[in-house]
Amino acid sequence: MSHDGNFVQTKHTSQSLILPKILTNTLDQLHDPYVIKDLESRYIYANRAVAKLAGLRSPDNMLSKQEGEIQSRLTENSSIVDEWQNQDRLVMQSGKAITMLEIHLQQVEKPYIVRKIPFYGEDDQCIGVVAYSRSLERLNLKKFVKINAPSSLLLNKPDEFFTEQECEFIFLKLQRMSNKDIANTLQIASATVDQQIGQLYEKCGVTHPDDFIEFCERRNYHRYLPESFLQQKGNVFKKNNNFII
Repeated sequence: MSHDGNFVQTKHTSQSLILPKILTNTLDQLHDPYVIKDLESRYIYANRAVAKLAGLRSPDNMLSKQEGEIQSRLTENSSIVDEWQNQDRLVMQSGKAITMLEIHLQQVEKPYIVRKIPFYGEDDQCIGVVAYSRSLERLNLKKFVKINAPSSLLLNKPDEFFTEQECEFIFLKLQRMSNKDIANTLQIASATVDQQIGQLYEKCGVTHPDDFIEFCERRNYHRYLPESFLQQKGNVFKKNNNFII
């Protein structure tokens, strides 16, 4: 990274991006983690709060690198790293923000919310992603939500193919619950669950559970945590269908 007057220039082998120094100076002062990535998901900016979250001594250890090239407590799980980069691509391609619930209890004491938004250049073209996060003092998930490994869960529905109510059945089914267990969990009749699952199979054009799981994973619904399964959202709240932190 080089400094030139009012700008900070970041370089790597494929391109050079210039960030206004007023922007980086402002982000440097914030206590919440902020990062900016380029179109290849390489870090072109990270503040000290991000380095602290990742267990690194300095944000310089992250610059010009993708997450898979960074040795930190948060990047040990390759599947999570792949998911983060998929999220970056989704934001850049769709031009829409997404919000995730990050749970890495073996690495970080508290779960945290991450918001990713497109980063635009002066010509209004997307040139990367801005991500910022905030720790949650309390996170109360319904007791049947089992998270045994590091997880990056979407708090925005991936698309509008399924309704929110359908997503509740999908989430439980993808946790390998039987229809009877789903009925007990949601406190509804088993026949209702059988009917709902049958309708979901028909909607997806499948007849086998494995095909249903594959269909849902292909559309990223295995990453979506329905809002109703958050007992208490703490400092996460919903406004105009977007989660704000």
